Amino acid sequence: MSRGGAPLMNRAFQSWFLVRLAINFAAGVAVLQAILYLVLSRPLAGEYTDVFYALRDLSRLLRPILAVSVLAYVLLASGSTGALCVYGLHKVAGPIHRMERMIEGYLDGTPTGPVSFRHGDPLGPLADAFNGWIGKMRQDRQRWLSRMEEADRFCLQDESTCRAEMERALRDIEADLSRYR
Repeated sequence: MSRGGAPLMNRAFQSWFLVRLAINFAAGVAVLQAILYLVLSRPLAGEYTDVFYALRDLSRLLRPILAVSVLAYVLLASGSTGALCVYGLHKVAGPIHRMERMIEGYLDGTPTGPVSFRHGDPLGPLADAFNGWIGKMRQDRQRWLSRMEEADRFCLQDESTCRAEMERALRDIEADLSRYR
């Protein structure tokens, strides 16, 4: 959850993903049902002996028919669900990877700007929260620099005033930094 209580992942993406997952399983069940219906719904015509022999022949074929239909279901459901999961992972992992690269750049000393995601990425609120955090850090940094410059101006006076102002500025900065622990 972000600071305002809003979810960090877009609810529409979550709903879309769950609906697609349900559709994948429903399509797999429909294929399984169609195979079994086509095989098992043939009418048994004729006399008792004809029906008996037809059922006996069907019982020999039933195991391979069930095996093929279950295999078709597993392949269809697993394949489409796997593709859906890879797509969903791409939509979630891509933005996180961009944020990771931005943080690595920051640690290497590269100037950082706001992070932006592709249109339609489900983690848009995360980018907003991250950019808000970076903006807050920039404001704190600017305040610390101005506080140190202000203390540095007192260094033009005597040494004791300079030392007292620098210590006070460092206490203020330390108090601000304690929020980041």
